[in-house]
Amino acid sequence: MFSKVGGMVVAGHRKLDHEFAFIKEVSSYFKPYRAKQTLVPVGDDAAVYRPAEGMGQVVTTDTMVEGIHFKRETMSSWQIGYKALAVNLSDIAAMGGRPTYFIISMAIPDDWTLDELLEIYKGMKHLADQFEVDLLGGDTVSIPDHLVISVTAIGEVEEDVRLLRSQAKPGQILFVTGQLGNAAAGLDLLLHGRPADGHPLPEALQLLLDAHQQPHPHVAQGRLLAQFAREYAISLNDVSDGLSSEANEIAAASGVDVVIRKEQLPVSRILLNYAHQRGIDPYTWVLGGGEDFVLVGTAPVEAVERMKQAFAAQNFPFYPIGYTTEGTGCVWLEGKQGKVRLDPMGYNHFRQKRD
Repeated sequence: MFSKVGGMVVAGHRKLDHEFAFIKEVSSYFKPYRAKQTLVPVGDDAAVYRPAEGMGQVVTTDTMVEGIHFKRETMSSWQIGYKALAVNLSDIAAMGGRPTYFIISMAIPDDWTLDELLEIYKGMKHLADQFEVDLLGGDTVSIPDHLVISVTAIGEVEEDVRLLRSQAKPGQILFVTGQLGNAAAGLDLLLHGRPADGHPLPEALQLLLDAHQQPHPHVAQGRLLAQFAREYAISLNDVSDGLSSEANEIAAASGVDVVIRKEQLPVSRILLNYAHQRGIDPYTWVLGGGEDFVLVGTAPVEAVERMKQAFAAQNFPFYPIGYTTEGTGCVWLEGKQGKVRLDPMGYNHFRQKRD
């Protein structure tokens, strides 16, 4: 399960020179919500749990690397931990699943203190408590530079539910479950938009910062869509790499064309105002910014009104933003001047590095 970092972890006047002390402190943060299902918890060589009857197991892994996915000058240790778990829970949401467990592995350089590391776990705990997710264990190793956090999340979904990228059919409605572009605008704000005179940011801009630093996984929305997936063919993806990328994944997997109506995209007035101040086209963030962690999918026309009502009953937004047609897996942006081909605009780890 957990292993020690080198031989000793030192933070200011605090030190832990034994892995079991570290395990004990970290484990004390997390409440066991699934004690009856967890046969062997944190602390042994491996964990053992009993899956719920009639449920398929959903497993996902995401890795965050310092300097690429997060910067210490723009995110606190607590926020880094929160986000590391959030991105995984968003993947489970995109499958219509309910998160149950997670495992954390970290490669830690010498310039991270013990207190900072514990704050990472506390950030995860905050989100774990919201969704009643249990920590199953993990691993820690030393590394020369740049913190690496890898989280594996486990969830469950009814065995007859399939919310897949490949489920889109011609003639369906394209939808998203939240606003787009706020996270990318929030990152830009942190890097370039702070007042030079040291004055605090306007309160309204906190929406953008929160979207980048503390995204909220749309698990409840995914569970709602899972109910409809038993009756209708629904495709689903989460917006992690940008709407243009996720829409292209759905189009390619389903063999349909996806048309995004620019005028229907849900964009906050705060984002539009900030983009105007920065002299940036807001749709570069809306279509390609990524890390919004809302859900995007397609559903039959006859299901959409019922879906709107179900979402409204729980005070969740539901935005139709386009449609699907017969095609060859292309995505189109439809505006006042007609349609243009929309290629993936999001971040590609094998093609580029973040600024």
